[in-house]
Amino acid sequence: MDEIIDKVLKAPPLHRWGGLAAVLVLLTIANFFFMVRPELGTLEGQAAQQRQLDTQLQEKSEIAQNLNERRREMDVLQQKLDEALSELPESADLDELLGQLNEIGRKSGLEISAVEPAPEESAQIYVKIPIKMALTGNYHEIAMFLQSLANLRRIVNVNNIQLGSPTMKSEKVVLNTSFVATTFRFLDPKTAEKDKKKGKP
Repeated sequence: MDEIIDKVLKAPPLHRWGGLAAVLVLLTIANFFFMVRPELGTLEGQAAQQRQLDTQLQEKSEIAQNLNERRREMDVLQQKLDEALSELPESADLDELLGQLNEIGRKSGLEISAVEPAPEESAQIYVKIPIKMALTGNYHEIAMFLQSLANLRRIVNVNNIQLGSPTMKSEKVVLNTSFVATTFRFLDPKTAEKDKKKGKP
């Protein structure tokens, strides 16, 4: 080792500086291949992984945004379904409806003499529930009663209206009136198919 150092020191300056430069170049090349290049490969791998994570984040952000929009759409659809079921309920709820009819008749000043639910009639997706009614009152009171029926949230159709001969009662002209008030309920096709298999009408 000492001999090598002596030779380097005794060598001409040009050779000395050239050798030193060659050693520095060799060290730099070795440093690049053994230290820098592996680090560059690691950095490139991390950059690729970062790009992949950014892409996944963007995709998941879009999914989350779409999910919120779908939830809002579901809320709107649920609200519309609730409104539709108030007009066309899944069950008959006749007690509630008959109570409403009596209350409307009383407020209109009518005398209700008969309320008779008739047998249900099935259609494809709904069931008709006819209710035969007879009442007594003047023309204006009957008109108010029918208008109130039209304003109910639940669908109620009135047909077969028959107005009897006018008579005097308590100093007013009254009519004996009869009609059929038809309401409806939703018929789930699956339930209808099950009932058909069980032999229910």
